[in-house]
Amino acid sequence: MKHLSAKFFVVILAILIFFGAGYYYRQDAIFLFQTLLRQWQPCQQTLAYSIENLNPLFGMTEAELLKNIKQAEAIWESEAGRQLFEYSRSGEIKINLVYDYRQQATDELKEMGIVIHNDKATYDSLKARYDSLIASYNQKKAQLEILIAAYEADKSAFEKDVKHWNSRGGAPKEEYDKLEQRKININNQVAAINQARDSLNGLVDTINSEATILNKLVATLNLQVSKYNTVGTSAGKVFNEGEYVRDANGTAINIYQFNDENQLVRVFAHEFGHALGLEHLENPKAIMYYLNEGINDELTADDLAALKTECKIK
Repeated sequence: MKHLSAKFFVVILAILIFFGAGYYYRQDAIFLFQTLLRQWQPCQQTLAYSIENLNPLFGMTEAELLKNIKQAEAIWESEAGRQLFEYSRSGEIKINLVYDYRQQATDELKEMGIVIHNDKATYDSLKARYDSLIASYNQKKAQLEILIAAYEADKSAFEKDVKHWNSRGGAPKEEYDKLEQRKININNQVAAINQARDSLNGLVDTINSEATILNKLVATLNLQVSKYNTVGTSAGKVFNEGEYVRDANGTAINIYQFNDENQLVRVFAHEFGHALGLEHLENPKAIMYYLNEGINDELTADDLAALKTECKIK
């Protein structure tokens, strides 16, 4: 009897461990199952997406965003001859428009009347501006350093004289008036330093915006030039317009930057290609070109061949 009870206990414990482990690793199990299903039946199941995060700084409504996504869908679906994607409030693929240094740089340049195109003319124009701004920055920085050095010297001398007269029981009226005037002058120096620093910081923001775009153009145009440096704290290392992420934690398409709605459609089309299982292509005009340039909005022969191979379309 005791033997049966012990065996029963072991069986129950094994069942609990099995289901407990299954629950704990359920996300990994689901991810593995979905991966195998997509490999077994590629492009047979419609991929559902939902809007998870739309940063208001992009100035776009959800309806406008969905319209652009629908256009990106059509680029693939028109050639596949079937529905590949659909919107659902609980869709597995989470769409996120993330506002960071990439879009901020684009918006700051737009405010200056500079429209970014992925061409050599834009690069040359921005490079000339960048070089001019760097020269101005170096000049203003040197002037600020002179102001700070003069302020620190005057402040040190003032404090020394104040300490001297305090040790003697106070300054005579004539000396006291001179000290008061020197104090006013030092306060004026502080105001001048703050103004110069604000002006320099504003220039830093502009320089960093242009450096960010220039580095993106260097990569996009495959130019053999050195990377442009930002001044102050670097905003980021990579300038990807978007990315497709799929792991045990979920599936997401993150969009970071676009110049206009046409480019947004192109970026979504590129990330949808990854969602279908397509890899990067070497053709610079292809939707699936690895730099994700945002230029072409139609499938090339290379894109179409990759789609047919992945989805087993004859």
